[in-house]
Amino acid sequence: MFARNTKQSVLAAAALMLGLTYASHCNAACTPQDVEGPTPKDPVFRLLAAQDSCPRNATELIDALKRSGARSEPTMVNFAGFHNPGAFFIFEIVTNEGAPPSGLTIARGDFLFGHFTTTRNGSLVPVQRGLMIELIAWDPDKQFYNFYDVVSSKWIYRGDSAKILDNVTLLHRRRDGGQAAFSGELRCSRCHVNGGLIQKELAPPHNDWFVQNRHLPLDKLKPDPFVQGRLNAMLDADELSKLVKASAQRLADSPKYQKLLAARTMQERLRPLFCPMELNIESDSEPVDDEKPALRVPSAFFADTRLATADISIDRKHYDAAVGKLKSQLPLPERPKRPDADHGWLTPVKANSDVVAVENLIRQGTVTREFAVAVLAVDFTNPVFSKARCDLLKLVPDQPGPDFVTRFEGALRGASGPAAAELLKNLTDPARNTALHQKQAAEFLQACQKRAKDRDAVLGWYRLLAQRRIEVSQNEISEDPDRHILEDPDRVVFPSTEPAAEAGQLALTLDCEVK
Repeated sequence: MFARNTKQSVLAAAALMLGLTYASHCNAACTPQDVEGPTPKDPVFRLLAAQDSCPRNATELIDALKRSGARSEPTMVNFAGFHNPGAFFIFEIVTNEGAPPSGLTIARGDFLFGHFTTTRNGSLVPVQRGLMIELIAWDPDKQFYNFYDVVSSKWIYRGDSAKILDNVTLLHRRRDGGQAAFSGELRCSRCHVNGGLIQKELAPPHNDWFVQNRHLPLDKLKPDPFVQGRLNAMLDADELSKLVKASAQRLADSPKYQKLLAARTMQERLRPLFCPMELNIESDSEPVDDEKPALRVPSAFFADTRLATADISIDRKHYDAAVGKLKSQLPLPERPKRPDADHGWLTPVKANSDVVAVENLIRQGTVTREFAVAVLAVDFTNPVFSKARCDLLKLVPDQPGPDFVTRFEGALRGASGPAAAELLKNLTDPARNTALHQKQAAEFLQACQKRAKDRDAVLGWYRLLAQRRIEVSQNEISEDPDRHILEDPDRVVFPSTEPAAEAGQLALTLDCEVK
């Protein structure tokens, strides 16, 4: 808490209402470090500019928001796994309809932040040193997002969606010796690869997240008054997922952000089609501990949902046998190990943000839907981490133009390997159209449905699941040594197996067999 007299409050409110147009950053009483270029216009910067002193932690930030007339609504994820209470990260959705005293309008989705908790002497308390708060805010002038951190009570501007584009220029592309997939110091680019909001468990049941019908357990931890206040106001994780989905579309609809993308090479623009940029995680809808007789395998485990979808359920006994056979264990520090996460068949799937980016390319006419489906049909039984499909990106001509597809076909003709030959055939054979590829995917899923009753098939699929979990950390999106896409090892998501899976060893045939 910090004091404000009436005169200061009136001046601060007036500054907010006038848009806080400062001649230079140093005129503000609370200015984040490392701001470069024009003054940010996002609600984080505007809020801080009106303060007499900087909020030093999450408690003071929420107090400052309340004084401005804003509402902050929390939801929460457990970084160490649903059944390992302690490593909670609380996300706050900030809104303000321009009510007094500040007149500051903050639309839903314009300002979000997350703050960390820790345990101390059996209590659950806010982190007070190191990385304390992470913030993301929409800048209406730039028409994309700005990123901020609070580290040991110091506010730091980290960069924006445009800087992330700079940081990931070489991701999934040909690189010279010594070049890295990620460049620069923008830590946010390691997770927010597409420049917007993220939530890995985007679809229900939001494993490891707070939901109204399944609260995250606290065990014997006693929240301090601040944390308890946030727990009392908890929103379902679905509320955050709506904003995360909207943020991907918001960037796709932003003329200024799309202008930045249009200035990039075709390889950079087409990456979400060929390769993973971000990822989501899906699972069975029911908690493992409920011991339901059947378990649903997400359709996106088998094939990209843009090609086909199907309901595929397996016998719980077959699933348990596979979990036991591979000695599955979820590491839970200082607690008995579990064989599985809170929900079964936790699997990486194609990111919603990648799908939105590709749909935008089609909408803009950068590529046709037939072109996109032709690419997705290559190695389609490996929907996320197909090295064969991703390597084809390196053959994409950098420059756009009316003869782009012709030049790409020429590059495919000059390349070796079955993936290049398959894509060339998809692009040049009129019979290999969208309808054919979707029919082939649907028939594949029908084969999977038939095999779902087979105990050995389930075991093979589970081996493949273990491999795909490993491939998350071995893919280029996790190449940065300091920050993987899953934020591991700090965050615990997937169980481990014995022997440990190896990337690229197993694949699904068109008969849905694992080879």
